Amino acid sequence: MDSTTTASHNAERQGITGTPEQFVLGNRFPKTSTNTQQGQSSTNTGYKKTSSAKYNVELLKELANDFGYLLNRTDISDCWLNVNDTYMAVHQCVLAARSNTFSAIMSGNNSKLDPDIKKELQTLHKNDKLVIFIKKTDPEIMKQVIIFMYTAKCELNETNAFYLLDAAGRYDIKSLKVYTAQFLINHINRHNILRLIESAYIYNNILLKQSCIDYFIDHGREVMDVSELWKPFAEKYPAIVSELLYWTVHKDENRERVERSQLQSQW
Repeated sequence: MDSTTTASHNAERQGITGTPEQFVLGNRFPKTSTNTQQGQSSTNTGYKKTSSAKYNVELLKELANDFGYLLNRTDISDCWLNVNDTYMAVHQCVLAARSNTFSAIMSGNNSKLDPDIKKELQTLHKNDKLVIFIKKTDPEIMKQVIIFMYTAKCELNETNAFYLLDAAGRYDIKSLKVYTAQFLINHINRHNILRLIESAYIYNNILLKQSCIDYFIDHGREVMDVSELWKPFAEKYPAIVSELLYWTVHKDENRERVERSQLQSQW
């Protein structure tokens, strides 16, 4: 195959995986599978001689593109997510690999799941496929969650970041927890810190939790001055407030703890 043909096929695949949305079928249960694959060719990736690190990055990009392509293969999906009556075609093996919650639901080993989450994610089998009902996540947010599980990237902005953070915790998707936390720690302010720290504690998002503690140490008075937010939070989460105040008083201990944690993570 010549380089022109190779480039053409690569561009075609990039176009398919750039906005993988064919798996979202709207508010109808599919009666028959539709083959969305228009032809798959074996192509030479044509890697040029380059550094090992750069080559590894290119391989990861290729993997993400391939999984984005798989996301549009509704004809070989074995699972439907019914997200508030919007059906999304997915593959059990991908969801199980990326989400501890979905893995537990699919394997039946869900005794350790939060009762509220277990109650939400009811299942049934229909037309030889598993159907999982999702009621507490908006379809547009769930679409981005699925795209992330397949491709390790999704649309992330100040409007949807909180909802993606909640979904990452609810479905225990570790890499999405980090992805959303890294975005949100750059947008912490006195008006949103309590919402962030609530999520961080509920879902044990360590990165976000520590960033919120650090922010509170430096801006605690400003946070508490927003009384319409602080008062109900303090009444609902006295244990969290106690911890925040403890680290505010023991700043040096907190700094040493963070440095020790960072050092351990390097080994």
